[in-house]
Amino acid sequence: MKIAFYTDTYLPNRDGVVTAIMNFRRALEAKGHEVFIFASGSRKTKKENTDPHVFFHLAAPFKPYPQYKIALFPFLSIPKVKQLGIDIVHSHGMATMGLAADRAARTLKVPYFGTFHTLIPHATHYVAGNVKPISKATERIAWEYLKWYYNRCDVSIAPSNVIRSLMEEHGIRNVQVVPNGIDIERFNPKVDSGPIRDWWNLRKKKVILHMGRLVLEKNLEVVINSALLVLEEEPDAMFLIVGAGPAATYYKHLADKKGVGNRFIFTGFVEDKWIPNYYACADAVVVPSKFETQGLVTLEAMACGKPVAGADYLATGETIRDGIDGFLFNPDDPEECAEKIVMALNSKRKLRTNARKTAEMYSIERCTERLLALYEEMV
Repeated sequence: MKIAFYTDTYLPNRDGVVTAIMNFRRALEAKGHEVFIFASGSRKTKKENTDPHVFFHLAAPFKPYPQYKIALFPFLSIPKVKQLGIDIVHSHGMATMGLAADRAARTLKVPYFGTFHTLIPHATHYVAGNVKPISKATERIAWEYLKWYYNRCDVSIAPSNVIRSLMEEHGIRNVQVVPNGIDIERFNPKVDSGPIRDWWNLRKKKVILHMGRLVLEKNLEVVINSALLVLEEEPDAMFLIVGAGPAATYYKHLADKKGVGNRFIFTGFVEDKWIPNYYACADAVVVPSKFETQGLVTLEAMACGKPVAGADYLATGETIRDGIDGFLFNPDDPEECAEKIVMALNSKRKLRTNARKTAEMYSIERCTERLLALYEEMV
């Protein structure tokens, strides 16, 4: 089959959506299918692109959230999808490129899929600020738009059961669950931790890792507020915060204000090739986010055999079995967060083994088989 992925975010950006797209592309191509990616991008990105299966459409930054771009002429993709003879259109975003996906599927009269990657109604602060009445109204409008958009798809895909339930509660029909798979060969318990521990002088420290973009919805604040409590129990602990984002300065200042700035290392942007090594250097991984539709960080960490202390909220709360393959805490409770981080640091081998087994259930091969089964039902 020839499959067109449409997305509002793609390389050189790195986020969970981009990772999911790249993983599915590799797995589908390994099975003999062709995947073409239509994405928004800058003039520079478009000029430097050398991948014949990727087509960038000139876009302007979305100022409230620069990671996403607004494609200026997304419908110019239509002649190309006609020329390629696309069999399936699969949208991985619901903004301008998502609208182009809708038009492409209808023009070609081919099956149309849409994955619900991002919980936009929970990120309305980028538009409405912290004014509650405006934020609530914006949230309602966002859900109305998402209902309209995904009900135009032949099949809507949720990455987790909890997100499927949320979609159905808001009137979205024909929802199927297909998790975003992970590369369990790349992320494994045997990855070398030495380079990262040496680089950051962490050889004799207990490392608590947070991986991901530094944005307010990732809720890193609860981890910073829990740090003094963790240090009372684990005086050699260090918090390694991997990633960049618009909230980085806020979180750094908060750590200093709480008197724990010297126990937090903010790495900034890290090259993708080093990500498995960062997981490897961790003694525990913390995932406090209240924004996860699935949470690839949780699964990647578990694939590396790392104990995860995660927010008992949305998809993270669905993935982790508390006390069996990880630990769950109330994302608004710093004391419980600290307690579960300490438990993760001192977890037994059996829990770490269970974490790896859980992650294996989400291998990209398994998830791709499920996705292909849905494609084949519609072709």
